[in-house]
Amino acid sequence: MALAESDIAPPNPDRYTLDGNDSVEDRIARDQLLVADAVQRILAPPAFRALVLMGGYGRGEGGYVERDGVPAPYNDYDYFVVVRGLDRSKRRALQQALAEAARELEHDVGVEVDFALLREERLPAAEYSLMNAEMLWGHRVVAGASDVLDAMPSMPFAGLPLGEFTRLLLNRGALLLMNQQRLMEASPVGAEEQEVFFKYLFKAVLACGDARLAGNRSYLPSYVEKLDLLRSMDWQDKDDLMGLYVQAWENKFHPDYRCYAEEDPAIWQKQVVGLWLATLSWLEEIRTGSVIADWDSYCSPSIPKGQGRHSWAGFRNIAITARDFGFAEVLRRPRWSMRYPRERLISALPLLLSGPFAGLCPAAAEALSLTPGTPWPKATETFLRVWRRCA
Repeated sequence: MALAESDIAPPNPDRYTLDGNDSVEDRIARDQLLVADAVQRILAPPAFRALVLMGGYGRGEGGYVERDGVPAPYNDYDYFVVVRGLDRSKRRALQQALAEAARELEHDVGVEVDFALLREERLPAAEYSLMNAEMLWGHRVVAGASDVLDAMPSMPFAGLPLGEFTRLLLNRGALLLMNQQRLMEASPVGAEEQEVFFKYLFKAVLACGDARLAGNRSYLPSYVEKLDLLRSMDWQDKDDLMGLYVQAWENKFHPDYRCYAEEDPAIWQKQVVGLWLATLSWLEEIRTGSVIADWDSYCSPSIPKGQGRHSWAGFRNIAITARDFGFAEVLRRPRWSMRYPRERLISALPLLLSGPFAGLCPAAAEALSLTPGTPWPKATETFLRVWRRCA
């Protein structure tokens, strides 16, 4: 049931949240003024072009809570700072200044603030990615040139490569890996940790819904429309996803993790990991056009994971491998070295999540440039270190 781009409703440009009242909207609007002021004190025109709010708040679907009767945002504030005419050293210095400002702003607004740089000169050649497509569809220019993103090429959702959703499952699966790391520790998961634990679980569940839509060529960006469309679709084991999806969806807009305080996180982790593995297998069989017999055979450089679409990318990937793993790795594992490192991660993650959580199997060891039998905790640390560089 492929969707045409005309079937996708536009975002609401006048709201930050789905259903917050005036006090909620006013609170978030005040936060945007604080953030914009902080950024513009660091960088002025002509180098500063715009401050672009992304994510849920940028498309009018942000979450909120009430603390002591006072409305407050719950999700992070994610921004692109669009700049022009800055060389590498100036961009590096700006990034450091913005990181310091973000830490200060977190105390004022009550949620994490994240800044990334976009070079205006490179917008016409921006990558055709899920993140960029969603940003074009729903964003808010908080300060600066309101039309700054018009230079980006069109990015229809219907044309997104399925590898973009493999990438999404990788990033949410990495959160499940962090959860598993915590479960491997001797001490029980504390009350404050429980909230983060379930937040990661629900992010993975929502990504499984996105993958299900993408595999059916019906992906759309609005979470309201996603829920309606998933409910209208039929597939085997639909109930396994939808029961969890509704809970994840509700907690995205009105987060309240107190009802999960007495739940056993290990049981939930096992259930969500099972859903994630089943979804990845289903999506990858559609993307590759072949059956995924088992995760050991999937963990191979001979099966592309959809993270490189150019014939010349292999040479670039060799240079990246030499930089990140050392030149000896290029000689030791030339086939993996031709792949972008993210393909190694996608290949190994199902094996890391499905257990057993002991020594690393040979296939995953090859993908992560480790020796077979490497203890699971060390392998996980290696995975997450590489993931943070290339997610």
